[in-house]
Amino acid sequence: MQSDFVKELVIRYKSGFSLEQPFYTNEEVFAAEWKNIFQKHWLFAGNTAQIQKPGDYFLYHLKNDSVIIIRGNDGMVYAHYNTCTHRGSAICLEDKGHVAKFICPYHQWVFDKDGTLLNARMMPDDFCKEQYNLRPVHVKEVEGFIFISLADEPPSFDAIEKSIAPYLKPYQINKAKVAAMKNYTLVANWKLVGENFRECYHCGGAHPEYCSAVIGANLRENTDELTLEKQKLWSEKGLETKLIEVTPGTTTYAIRYPLRPGIESYSVDGKKISIPVGNHQDHDAGVVGLVNYPNFWMDAVSDYVWTMRVTPVNASTTDVEFCWLVDKNAEEGKDYSLERLTQFWEITGDQDGKLCENNFKGIQSNAYRPGPYAPVEDQVINFVDWCVEQLRIN
Repeated sequence: MQSDFVKELVIRYKSGFSLEQPFYTNEEVFAAEWKNIFQKHWLFAGNTAQIQKPGDYFLYHLKNDSVIIIRGNDGMVYAHYNTCTHRGSAICLEDKGHVAKFICPYHQWVFDKDGTLLNARMMPDDFCKEQYNLRPVHVKEVEGFIFISLADEPPSFDAIEKSIAPYLKPYQINKAKVAAMKNYTLVANWKLVGENFRECYHCGGAHPEYCSAVIGANLRENTDELTLEKQKLWSEKGLETKLIEVTPGTTTYAIRYPLRPGIESYSVDGKKISIPVGNHQDHDAGVVGLVNYPNFWMDAVSDYVWTMRVTPVNASTTDVEFCWLVDKNAEEGKDYSLERLTQFWEITGDQDGKLCENNFKGIQSNAYRPGPYAPVEDQVINFVDWCVEQLRIN
């Protein structure tokens, strides 16, 4: 049950206006969000390119929980709580690696990659190993992207898969290569990161590199004619172009939009970064933008995929992970430069990080009051409405 304090905030919420200060700063509100959003919905964890071989794993840290994402002997993706079923010790102590089997470092219980308890040494003869397999975490894999849910009974994944699979399929993520991963910690509430990445009202003044690459990002150019022309071309190539909006009961946004004429990729100089990814044959597939509430953002061009995973730590701290994927055959130093690959989103991400932290500083002021969103911030309203609704319905 929600506390009276959180209930009153939710009741007072006025759609079309930014949230009251406690929504961004109060730990009681954050606890309610963690329970009703992050412990119930599907969360983006990573991609299968991170775990190419059976036994490859990585950890996803979510407050007090640590989740092991591993590829099994059968090639399937498994997710387990990183907690030994003997006395609770953490099993994997490194954030990523390779194991033949899980061996608890405390008392050496041995588990298979699928979580099956194989050996519990020195336990009595009548000990039932089947009751002490690793506790599983719900996991779904769609076209190489991995989502998990901490819920006992997670919501249906069908709408998410249906929305993003057609957009992801040409990238062949299962066969892609992780070129770079970088982690950042922002002194800002997680929703401010989400809000920032749901609008381009700020782009004209804050992102000269982004506006140089994406026509219309400055909100001063009409892109209708170019978009229609490109959509016809993309459809002829078999690329998905259907716009997916977040509607009541769904969490996914998907779109394909054009780069500025003459621009080949998301790069500072506008030139291509690498060879085309997966099934792409050229550098003219536009930009695929995917969002899944609450923690997944992706921007992909013909020659690389960039993902952003947002993980709240507390009301005032947010961890952000960037990942860059290239084609499996792309060779660093020959087909792409790591510096050029990461440069565009490091610059843009740094700009956005500062905006989010500045926003959070201002919100903490006694002078802060909720302000009205502009019409071009309609996707921010959608995101904030969704967040508040998760507290309303629980």
